[in-house]
Amino acid sequence: QGHTESVNSVAFNANGTRIVSGSDDGTVKLWDAATGAETITLKGHVSPVSCVEFSPDGMRIVSGSSGDGTLRIWDARSGEPTVSLN
Repeated sequence: QGHTESVNSVAFNANGTRIVSGSDDGTVKLWDAATGAETITLKGHVSPVSCVEFSPDGMRIVSGSSGDGTLRIWDARSGEPTVSLN
C-alpha cells in the first residue's frame, strides 16, 4: 500500500532503517523499515520515477525520471527538494 501505481525502484539507507521507493505515480515515498509505515511523500516529478537512492550518509535522496528528464535531490529528513537537474 502507499503508491497508486507500479513501483519501479526501491533502496535501503546504509543502516537499514529507512526505505525509499519511486513509482509510476510520480511520487517518491520514505518508509520506516521496522514498521512498514510511510513517513514522507515527496512530490516534484511530473512523470513516473525511474530510480531512487540514498546518499551514503543517508542525509539525501536522489530520484530520477526519464519521462520528465530530471534528477531531483531531496533532504531525507524533511522531504524538502534541494536541487533539480534537467
